[in-house]
Amino acid sequence: MSVQKFYESEAMQNLLGKTLRPGGFELTKRALEFCRFTAGDKLLDLGCGKGATMKYISENYKIDICGLDISESLAAEAKEMNKKAEIVVSSGEKTPFTDRTFNGVFAECTLSLMDNLENTVVEMNRIMKSGGYLIISDIYAKNTDYIGGLSSFSAQTCLKNPHEMEKLKSLLEGRGFSILIEEKHDKLMKQLVVDIIFGYGKMEGFWNCTGGHCIDGVKFQETIRKSKLGYFMIIAQKEENYVK
Repeated sequence: MSVQKFYESEAMQNLLGKTLRPGGFELTKRALEFCRFTAGDKLLDLGCGKGATMKYISENYKIDICGLDISESLAAEAKEMNKKAEIVVSSGEKTPFTDRTFNGVFAECTLSLMDNLENTVVEMNRIMKSGGYLIISDIYAKNTDYIGGLSSFSAQTCLKNPHEMEKLKSLLEGRGFSILIEEKHDKLMKQLVVDIIFGYGKMEGFWNCTGGHCIDGVKFQETIRKSKLGYFMIIAQKEENYVK
Protein backbone atom coordinates (compact mmCIF):
# COMPACT_ATOMS: atom_id res chain seq x y z
CA MET A 1 0.00 0.00 0.00
CA SER A 2 1.37 3.43 -0.93
CA VAL A 3 1.85 6.03 1.77
CA GLN A 4 0.16 9.34 1.06
CA LYS A 5 2.35 12.32 1.98
CA PHE A 6 -0.19 14.76 3.37
CA TYR A 7 2.28 17.65 3.49
CA GLU A 8 2.79 17.39 -0.28
CA SER A 9 -0.95 17.48 -1.02
CA GLU A 10 -2.46 20.63 -2.51
CA ALA A 11 -5.24 20.70 0.09
CA MET A 12 -2.81 20.62 3.01
CA GLN A 13 -0.57 23.27 1.47
CA ASN A 14 -3.54 25.54 0.78
CA LEU A 15 -4.69 25.15 4.38
CA LEU A 16 -1.36 25.60 6.19
CA GLY A 17 0.27 28.05 3.79
CA LYS A 18 3.97 28.23 3.02
CA THR A 19 5.08 27.18 6.51
CA LEU A 20 3.15 23.88 6.34
CA ARG A 21 2.38 24.00 10.08
CA PRO A 22 -0.18 25.47 12.49
CA GLY A 23 0.44 29.03 13.61
CA GLY A 24 2.75 30.09 10.82
CA PHE A 25 5.71 32.07 12.20
CA GLU A 26 4.21 32.74 15.65
CA LEU A 27 6.33 30.19 17.54
CA THR A 28 9.33 30.74 15.27
CA LYS A 29 9.44 34.37 16.35
CA ARG A 30 8.96 33.40 19.99
CA ALA A 31 11.93 31.02 19.81
CA LEU A 32 14.19 33.50 18.02
CA GLU A 33 13.53 36.12 20.68
CA PHE A 34 14.23 33.66 23.49
CA CYS A 35 17.43 32.18 22.03
CA ARG A 36 18.80 35.56 20.93
CA PHE A 37 20.66 34.25 17.93
CA THR A 38 23.05 36.72 16.30
CA ALA A 39 24.16 37.40 12.75
CA GLY A 40 27.27 35.27 13.27
CA ASP A 41 25.29 32.14 14.15
CA LYS A 42 24.40 29.27 11.82
CA LEU A 43 21.00 27.59 11.99
CA LEU A 44 19.39 24.52 10.45
CA ASP A 45 15.75 24.15 9.48
CA LEU A 46 15.10 20.42 9.92
CA GLY A 47 12.34 19.53 7.47
CA CYS A 48 12.46 22.90 5.76
CA GLY A 49 9.52 22.20 3.44
CA LYS A 50 9.07 25.02 0.95
CA GLY A 51 11.69 27.15 2.70
CA ALA A 52 9.35 29.77 4.16
CA THR A 53 10.98 29.70 7.61
CA MET A 54 14.43 30.00 6.09
CA LYS A 55 13.37 33.06 4.13
CA TYR A 56 11.67 34.59 7.17
CA ILE A 57 14.74 34.18 9.40
CA SER A 58 17.21 35.25 6.75
CA GLU A 59 15.32 38.39 5.77
CA ASN A 60 14.14 39.51 9.21
CA TYR A 61 17.05 38.46 11.42
CA LYS A 62 19.97 38.33 8.95
CA ILE A 63 21.07 34.94 10.26
CA ASP A 64 22.66 32.25 8.10
CA ILE A 65 20.29 29.27 7.88
CA CYS A 66 20.38 26.15 5.75
CA GLY A 67 17.64 23.65 5.12
CA LEU A 68 17.15 19.90 5.06
CA ASP A 69 14.17 17.97 3.75
CA ILE A 70 13.63 14.41 2.64
CA SER A 71 11.18 15.51 -0.08
CA GLU A 72 12.97 16.37 -3.32
CA SER A 73 10.01 18.39 -4.60
CA LEU A 74 9.74 20.51 -1.45
CA ALA A 75 13.53 20.98 -1.29
CA ALA A 76 13.44 22.23 -4.88
CA GLU A 77 10.78 24.79 -3.95
CA ALA A 78 12.82 25.82 -0.92
CA LYS A 79 15.84 26.39 -3.14
CA GLU A 80 13.78 28.52 -5.49
CA MET A 81 12.73 30.69 -2.54
CA ASN A 82 16.23 30.76 -0.98
CA LYS A 83 18.60 30.79 -3.95
CA LYS A 84 21.77 31.52 -1.96
CA ALA A 85 21.09 29.09 0.88
CA GLU A 86 22.40 25.56 1.31
CA ILE A 87 19.57 23.04 1.07
CA VAL A 88 20.14 19.29 1.19
CA VAL A 89 17.86 16.35 0.53
CA SER A 90 18.31 13.94 3.42
CA SER A 91 16.61 12.30 6.36
CA GLY A 92 17.09 13.81 9.78
CA GLU A 93 18.57 10.62 11.16
CA LYS A 94 21.83 10.76 9.22
CA THR A 95 22.75 14.16 7.84
CA PRO A 96 25.81 15.18 5.78
CA PHE A 97 26.84 17.90 8.23
CA THR A 98 30.03 17.79 10.31
CA ASP A 99 30.10 17.71 14.10
CA ARG A 100 29.26 20.91 15.99
CA THR A 101 28.17 22.89 12.93
CA PHE A 102 25.03 24.67 14.15
CA ASN A 103 24.15 27.10 16.91
CA GLY A 104 20.51 26.10 16.64
CA VAL A 105 18.15 23.65 14.95
CA PHE A 106 14.49 24.35 14.24
CA ALA A 107 12.31 21.22 14.13
CA GLU A 108 8.87 22.70 13.54
CA CYS A 109 6.22 20.02 13.04
CA THR A 110 8.89 17.66 11.70
CA LEU A 111 10.20 15.40 14.49
CA SER A 112 6.89 13.54 14.45
CA LEU A 113 7.58 12.66 10.81
CA MET A 114 10.95 11.03 11.49
CA ASP A 115 11.15 7.25 11.19
CA ASN A 116 13.41 6.98 14.23
CA LEU A 117 12.97 9.79 16.74
CA GLU A 118 15.84 8.73 19.01
CA ASN A 119 18.34 8.53 16.16
CA THR A 120 17.24 11.98 14.98
CA VAL A 121 17.71 13.52 18.43
CA VAL A 122 21.18 11.96 18.69
CA GLU A 123 22.03 13.33 15.25
CA MET A 124 20.83 16.82 16.16
CA ASN A 125 23.08 16.71 19.21
CA ARG A 126 26.03 15.66 17.06
CA ILE A 127 25.74 18.50 14.56
CA MET A 128 25.00 21.15 17.21
CA LYS A 129 27.58 23.22 19.05
CA SER A 130 27.72 23.05 22.83
CA GLY A 131 25.18 25.47 24.23
CA GLY A 132 23.18 25.37 21.00
CA TYR A 133 19.39 25.33 20.99
CA LEU A 134 16.96 22.72 19.67
CA ILE A 135 13.59 24.31 18.99
CA ILE A 136 10.72 21.83 18.70
CA SER A 137 7.12 22.70 17.90
CA ASP A 138 4.88 19.76 17.14
CA ILE A 139 1.77 17.69 17.83
CA TYR A 140 1.24 15.81 21.08
CA ALA A 141 -1.48 13.49 22.36
CA LYS A 142 -3.25 14.20 25.64
CA ASN A 143 -4.70 10.69 25.54
CA THR A 144 -1.87 8.35 24.56
CA ASP A 145 -4.03 5.19 24.49
CA TYR A 146 -4.79 5.68 20.79
CA ILE A 147 -1.30 6.49 19.48
CA GLY A 148 -0.89 2.95 18.17
CA GLY A 149 -4.17 3.26 16.30
CA LEU A 150 -3.11 6.50 14.64
CA SER A 151 0.23 5.09 13.51
CA SER A 152 -1.54 2.23 11.72
CA PHE A 153 -2.98 4.55 9.05
CA SER A 154 -1.08 4.61 5.75
CA ALA A 155 -0.54 8.36 5.60
CA GLN A 156 2.55 10.47 6.21
CA THR A 157 1.48 13.30 8.48
CA CYS A 158 2.54 14.53 11.92
CA LEU A 159 -1.05 13.96 13.06
CA LYS A 160 -0.59 10.19 12.95
CA ASN A 161 2.55 10.27 15.10
CA PRO A 162 1.83 12.66 17.98
CA HIS A 163 4.41 12.87 20.72
CA GLU A 164 4.04 11.48 24.21
CA MET A 165 5.36 14.46 26.13
CA GLU A 166 6.99 12.64 29.03
CA LYS A 167 8.76 10.21 26.69
CA LEU A 168 10.00 13.05 24.49
CA LYS A 169 11.34 15.03 27.44
CA SER A 170 13.02 11.93 28.85
CA LEU A 171 14.61 11.25 25.47
CA LEU A 172 15.95 14.79 25.16
CA GLU A 173 17.36 14.81 28.67
CA GLY A 174 18.92 11.38 28.15
CA ARG A 175 20.66 12.50 24.96
CA GLY A 176 22.41 15.59 26.20
CA PHE A 177 19.77 18.32 26.22
CA SER A 178 18.44 20.47 29.06
CA ILE A 179 14.84 21.62 28.63
CA LEU A 180 14.57 25.38 29.08
CA ILE A 181 11.01 26.01 27.92
CA GLU A 182 7.94 23.81 27.61
CA GLU A 183 4.79 25.56 26.42
CA LYS A 184 1.39 24.30 25.31
CA HIS A 185 -0.17 26.10 22.35
CA ASP A 186 -3.35 24.06 21.91
CA LYS A 187 -5.15 27.10 20.50
CA LEU A 188 -3.20 26.60 17.28
CA MET A 189 -4.67 23.10 16.88
CA LYS A 190 -8.15 24.41 17.62
CA GLN A 191 -7.75 27.08 14.96
CA LEU A 192 -6.59 24.46 12.47
CA VAL A 193 -9.77 22.44 13.10
CA VAL A 194 -11.90 25.57 12.62
CA ASP A 195 -10.13 26.34 9.33
CA ILE A 196 -10.63 22.78 8.07
CA ILE A 197 -14.34 22.76 8.90
CA PHE A 198 -14.81 26.19 7.36
CA GLY A 199 -13.13 25.08 4.15
CA TYR A 200 -14.35 21.48 3.86
CA GLY A 201 -17.53 21.26 5.88
CA LYS A 202 -16.27 18.43 8.07
CA MET A 203 -12.97 16.88 9.11
CA GLU A 204 -13.64 13.50 7.51
CA GLY A 205 -13.98 15.08 4.08
CA PHE A 206 -10.67 16.86 4.46
CA TRP A 207 -8.80 13.66 5.35
CA ASN A 208 -10.34 11.87 2.38
CA CYS A 209 -9.25 14.74 0.14
CA THR A 210 -5.68 15.08 1.40
CA GLY A 211 -5.24 11.33 1.66
CA GLY A 212 -6.25 10.75 -1.94
CA HIS A 213 -8.99 8.43 -0.61
CA CYS A 214 -6.22 6.03 0.49
CA ILE A 215 -7.42 6.14 4.10
CA ASP A 216 -10.77 5.95 5.82
CA GLY A 217 -11.35 9.59 6.76
CA VAL A 218 -14.12 8.73 9.24
CA LYS A 219 -11.97 6.27 11.19
CA PHE A 220 -8.94 8.53 11.04
CA GLN A 221 -10.87 11.50 12.40
CA GLU A 222 -12.46 9.41 15.15
CA THR A 223 -9.04 8.20 16.30
CA ILE A 224 -7.71 11.77 16.24
CA ARG A 225 -10.68 12.93 18.31
CA LYS A 226 -10.09 10.24 20.93
CA SER A 227 -6.37 11.10 21.09
CA LYS A 228 -7.17 14.73 21.98
CA LEU A 229 -4.30 16.26 20.05
CA GLY A 230 -2.61 19.47 21.10
CA TYR A 231 0.36 21.58 20.00
CA PHE A 232 3.48 22.42 22.00
CA MET A 233 6.86 24.11 21.86
CA ILE A 234 10.00 22.94 23.63
CA ILE A 235 13.32 24.77 23.59
CA ALA A 236 16.19 22.57 24.75
CA GLN A 237 19.88 23.43 25.06
CA LYS A 238 22.77 21.11 24.32
CA GLU A 239 24.74 20.44 27.48
CA GLU A 240 28.35 21.60 27.49
CA ASN A 241 29.92 18.34 28.68
CA TYR A 242 27.64 15.74 27.14
CA VAL A 243 29.40 12.55 26.03
CA LYS A 244 27.59 9.86 24.02
